[in-house]
Amino acid sequence: MEKVSRGMKNKKINIWVVAGLSVLAVIGYYATYKEETTKSPQIQNKIELSTLKNHVNYHLKESNLYESNSIDIDGEKYSLEFSINDELDKFVKKRLRYYRPDMAAIVVLENKTGKILTAVGYDRKEKTFNDYLPFSGTHPSASIFKIVTTAELFEDGEVSPDSEFKFRGKGTTLYKYQLKEKKDARWVRHMSFQKAFAYSNNVVFGKAAIENTTPFELKEMAERLGFNQELMEELSISKSTFIMPESGYNLAEIASGFNKDTQMSPVHCALLSSVVANDGALTYPRLVTKVIDNKSHIAWENEKHTKQVIKKEVSDELKELMRATINKGTARRKFRNLKSRIKKNLDIGGKTGSITGGFPFGKRDWFTSFAVPLESPNDGISVCVMNINFKKWYVKSARLAQEIIQYYYSDIKKLE
Repeated sequence: MEKVSRGMKNKKINIWVVAGLSVLAVIGYYATYKEETTKSPQIQNKIELSTLKNHVNYHLKESNLYESNSIDIDGEKYSLEFSINDELDKFVKKRLRYYRPDMAAIVVLENKTGKILTAVGYDRKEKTFNDYLPFSGTHPSASIFKIVTTAELFEDGEVSPDSEFKFRGKGTTLYKYQLKEKKDARWVRHMSFQKAFAYSNNVVFGKAAIENTTPFELKEMAERLGFNQELMEELSISKSTFIMPESGYNLAEIASGFNKDTQMSPVHCALLSSVVANDGALTYPRLVTKVIDNKSHIAWENEKHTKQVIKKEVSDELKELMRATINKGTARRKFRNLKSRIKKNLDIGGKTGSITGGFPFGKRDWFTSFAVPLESPNDGISVCVMNINFKKWYVKSARLAQEIIQYYYSDIKKLE
């Protein structure tokens, strides 16, 4: 009798175990089914990044990238989604038609996301716009490189904005005699590093570099800030080029931007300002944000990538120097016309540069700037304008940048 009751008891336990396992199996199946059916349509038909790059590069050079926004791969069609802001893009083209510079490239970046809101190239002779020029890296960087040199000098505390330097002659030139110390003080002037940045003084930057950094350290900082690096996933733009200088006068040339060997793209030019605005974080630029297949699934998504490249303290000091360029330096006259309502609600900084050379050959007039709302810093943008002039000037790059910033915060991201 006892054996029978034990058998019945074990049988009941087994029934409950089997029932429990069945319930768990049903729950597990449902959970799996729910996960599969509610999963976002991510990368069902993944495409090769190299295939995407080939397509974007080809249409970029043909200047019909935004018109040909579909790819055919093995008989399958994929559509591209771009980061371009159509309203801003139309305004930029309208201003370029109005001023008609010989050649120009304009890039506007969204600081926190890296999205390229506009990237327009212009050719006066052909009376056409192109997509390629803003991404080409064959343009001497001129004094825009002073941003990199400043970051290196400030990084280890060798130089501060208040550091004083002696110099002789014009600040826009750079001769070997200007880098030598002279006992006769009659022709010697003093200038703070902040003022040297705001007025783009080559002699002060040359002396500061010779006394406080090395070619290796400057190269390391340049590469941290994007030189000799691929900056975009979806297209192979020409890399901005930095060649390690020799010591002495060559180091002074490179550090001040007084050379034609250090070259950069307009996209990289805007990126340098965004690094300063982002407290030292480099957010990689994005032009193609998504690739969608014919079933509305995401085949490829260009996610935001950010890395810290300089200390926040260094970017804060760089902001002060770039603000000085706008308020009392080489760009002050062009920003006097900025509406007071806009100006008082923005944190604006910039850097000018000019040099003759590059491909296509001509005199480059650079301006890079950040413009960040005081109340909502995540809405900030960075602007690069590069004009290439052949025989005469039509419009200063700083003037075009000022108009773009004013339009953006008056009509697109309206400030209170």
